[in-house]
Amino acid sequence: MIFARRAERKTRRESDWPRQEEKREEQKQIARQIVVAVDQLKAAMEQMKLAALSLNDISDSSRNSAAELMDHSEKTVEYIEKVAKKMRAIEEAAKEIAASSNDIHASSRQFSEQWLHSWNSLETLQKEIRTLRSHHETLLKQMNHLVHHSQRINQIISAIGEISQKTKILSLNANIEAARAGEHGRGFAVVAREIGMLASQTSEAVQQTQDILSLIQREIAATTDIVREETKQIDVEEKEMEAIMAFLHSLQRQLNDMTDLVSSSVQSASGQSDSVKEIAGLLEEIVQLSRENQRFVERVTADMNEQHESVGQILRINEALQKTAEELQQTIGRDWMRETISVDDAVVKNTIHKLSALLQSAPLEQMDEAMHRRVLDQFLSQNGEIEAVWSNRLDGTFVYSNPPAGLVNAKVRSWFQEASGGTVYVSDPYVSALTKHLCVTVSAPITDYNGQIVGVIGADLALSK
Repeated sequence: MIFARRAERKTRRESDWPRQEEKREEQKQIARQIVVAVDQLKAAMEQMKLAALSLNDISDSSRNSAAELMDHSEKTVEYIEKVAKKMRAIEEAAKEIAASSNDIHASSRQFSEQWLHSWNSLETLQKEIRTLRSHHETLLKQMNHLVHHSQRINQIISAIGEISQKTKILSLNANIEAARAGEHGRGFAVVAREIGMLASQTSEAVQQTQDILSLIQREIAATTDIVREETKQIDVEEKEMEAIMAFLHSLQRQLNDMTDLVSSSVQSASGQSDSVKEIAGLLEEIVQLSRENQRFVERVTADMNEQHESVGQILRINEALQKTAEELQQTIGRDWMRETISVDDAVVKNTIHKLSALLQSAPLEQMDEAMHRRVLDQFLSQNGEIEAVWSNRLDGTFVYSNPPAGLVNAKVRSWFQEASGGTVYVSDPYVSALTKHLCVTVSAPITDYNGQIVGVIGADLALSK
């Protein structure tokens, strides 16, 4: 009976063994998936942490910029208010200039009217001077004719005087002859005496007439000299009048130009006053907008402060999740990795050699995605022992990965940290985020022509039990 029961239990255990082995295999697969999920979660949290830190830096920079913008806005408002005050003063000055220009314009118009009246009076005076000069010239001509006529009269009187002298001599001769004739010549003597007396009177009249003509000629000569001097003076005054008229004509042109300038100045001052008034109004609007901007900046600053607090909460949540992920990895343990795993050192060394040759032959330092895709796809197809190949930038993001990367960012991976530090690295066995199977990663730095590290290249080697 006892032996039968033992045999039955043995048979039952032997029949349950395959199911237990299958269950253990399922548990290992689940554990691997959990490990991969935890790794992916840690990578995502690292990326989230980087994003949060970047957002925090941006938030700090935004707060600083907002503070500077607030300060600048306050200064802008202050400066604009000062400018507005100056513009109002300029507006008042422009109004005063416009008023003064109007007064000057009115005065210049009044002066122009007075000048026109004076010009007309001077033109009338100039015409009268020219008429007087013409009259003087006519008077000189008439006096010359009078002198000429008086000279003719003087000649005639001189002839009469000569005739009177001859008559007087003739009368004397007649008296002599009458005296000789005696009694018969007495009547003739009377006539001769009368003729002699008449001749004497005629001589006296001729002498008086000559004296009067001489006086008249002297007076005419003196008057002619005076008229000539007056004519010369009139000529001088006429020339001076012409000079005055020319000066006044030039003054009229300048006055007209000045009037036009004053008129233009009045219009400009009026336009300037309107423009300044418009500018002052615009400055008032700018002040209002600047004050609204200040309120917006205050609101943005408050939002930045809230965002800063939110980023702090995200970082604290990230730390808590990181700690939880590490505790989950420790809880799960790695007992399932204690099985016998075969790692071929020759394959690892050969892979390191191939990666080094690839880095020397291909221009991967350009970090061009298309070129990386072409080179890495060809490398993967030529090496069957490699199950995945990829490249990273120094910020942990992937340039290219075949198969597609199972991580958002590789910064938390030891193979990235070591290779980005300049070391060719071979990892311990771990579960690949790409294939969910055990693998070993070989990674190396990508350098440029100057030896500066610009990225990382990696490859996964599949492991067998």
